[in-house]
Amino acid sequence: MIRKDDIRQLIEKYPGGEDFFIVDIHVSPSNKITVMADRKKGISIDECARISKFIEQHLDREKEDFELVVSSPGLDSPFTVIEQWQKNIGENIKIQLANGETHKGKLSGIENDKILLEEPEKAPKNKHRQAGNKKNTITHKLEYPLSEVKTAKLIIEFK
Repeated sequence: MIRKDDIRQLIEKYPGGEDFFIVDIHVSPSNKITVMADRKKGISIDECARISKFIEQHLDREKEDFELVVSSPGLDSPFTVIEQWQKNIGENIKIQLANGETHKGKLSGIENDKILLEEPEKAPKNKHRQAGNKKNTITHKLEYPLSEVKTAKLIIEFK
């Protein structure tokens, strides 16, 4: 059986992979290899095809047959590696904490194993809100330990 670690080591030798990162690798008992890859600025279908070709060139089907799929994780996939957090700084995300709480806001950074989230809240009418303006908000800058985050996803917005 082809091993996940062997695939990871092989991909680490992929030329031109400076800002390329592996999100996940799965190898089934029947040797179906699934590689989820990305780049800081996004990964193209052509790049996934080049990675797939690179992997295929370094595996021997004569020795062991396999099926190979290389793709990006997709916009609606949860974050699983630190590079996904870094890639999405400045974007709106939704997180669910281990205690069940959910929070939405702009990911403003990652520091010391904590995420920095700017969460908007409607300002009370009598405090910071001007009469007639219903869009005034207060932004809370909060920190959440990565270890407390159960899931995190990009909020997809169409403008």
